[in-house]
Amino acid sequence: MKKLILMRHAKSSWNNPSQTDFDRPLNDRGIRDLEKISETVMKQNIVPDLIISSPALRTKITAEKMASVFDVSIEYNKHLYHAFDTEVLDEIKQFDDALECIMLVIHNPGITDVRNYFLEEMIANVPTSGCIAIEFEEATSWNDLKEGKELYFEYPKLYFPKK
Repeated sequence: MKKLILMRHAKSSWNNPSQTDFDRPLNDRGIRDLEKISETVMKQNIVPDLIISSPALRTKITAEKMASVFDVSIEYNKHLYHAFDTEVLDEIKQFDDALECIMLVIHNPGITDVRNYFLEEMIANVPTSGCIAIEFEEATSWNDLKEGKELYFEYPKLYFPKK
């Protein structure tokens, strides 16, 4: 059995117009949301063996927070920066089969498309700090992933609804 945890980076800042997209940090809301989602996801008791993240600053900060919560290491993969679903799926197929649970920290629209690829019910968007765990009961290899079962979908508006 394999488990894949998909997480979209926390909300980033657009305050500095001269800053490159790759180097955008989190904004205050992103930091708040990430703190809440990391606490909530930890309570689900699904701990990844490894976190694989896009190397962009906002995904790195998100991955570092999750790695500290789970006490696991991070690998950065440049192919995940703004990767489309097909590129993310190609990367997943290359995961080490000795690992049973991997967390990916990536960007939209790739994360939404990958989530929709593996789950029957489609959604329009995985929000920032959104985190989805998917179980593939029959899979013994990352190359064998077919339709999965959603174990949880956590996102900030569940805890911080608009007023």
